[in-house]
Amino acid sequence: MPDQLTSALLIVVAIAYLGGAVLLVVALAKVLLAWSVSWRASGQTSPVDVVLQQRAAAAMAAVAAVANVPPPATDVVAILGAPVAGEADGTVGDGGLAVTRFRAGRPPTVVFARAALTGLSAGAVQSLAAHELGHVIRRERSSAAARYSWLVGYLLLVLAGAGLTAAALAASPQLAGPSLLATMSAAVAFLGLRFTFDRREEAAADLFAIDLTRDLDAAAELMRFYEKSLARPTPDGGPAWSRLERRWFATHPEPQARLAAMRRRLG
Repeated sequence: MPDQLTSALLIVVAIAYLGGAVLLVVALAKVLLAWSVSWRASGQTSPVDVVLQQRAAAAMAAVAAVANVPPPATDVVAILGAPVAGEADGTVGDGGLAVTRFRAGRPPTVVFARAALTGLSAGAVQSLAAHELGHVIRRERSSAAARYSWLVGYLLLVLAGAGLTAAALAASPQLAGPSLLATMSAAVAFLGLRFTFDRREEAAADLFAIDLTRDLDAAAELMRFYEKSLARPTPDGGPAWSRLERRWFATHPEPQARLAAMRRRLG
């Protein structure tokens, strides 16, 4: 292969590799930033009304009784994540309407945002509780190895790719570029698969909830509230990077797609 063609190929490979590296770093940075913002916001939340605490516990107890399982612990905070202006109850958090916290050695706790309990009907709150209960049950029925295998696999992939690149660089410098590209492409694809897995988990929790409550109207109210208060749909003419992010790195499916799946489930 002529030297000029080889140089041009290596330049193209290097550019592609750097682009993949940037994409990977941005995705990981977003995860860390979301965790950081959520941690800071949780420390600034004001005390929540006891009545709301009782409402959350009652909703969870009701759906757990239908599922014939012990109800998980519940808690209520002013917001989950960073503050986001909403039309219902003034402020919601970008961390969602509810989240299940799993901590090693402790039972799971379903944490509700105050906006969910003040802005939704009783049926919609139960639909939300059933969704989180689905996460709890699926988590309890899966092994720790299954839950963390993706992380182990990702680390092994990166280490193997780094070793392959180093070996190629030592044996034949021309192969270093393709090796780097292959490693980074595989890493980005693996990360995308992880987010795809997260979306499938959310879809499975949705189907569990609709099977349990059989209340499509409540599910529709929940999705509308979520879409109005939290989801920020990217218009077709929006920035390309925003569309790419929503397509490959969103942990939740679009609200309308989730509702359509639940509707199909009920036939």
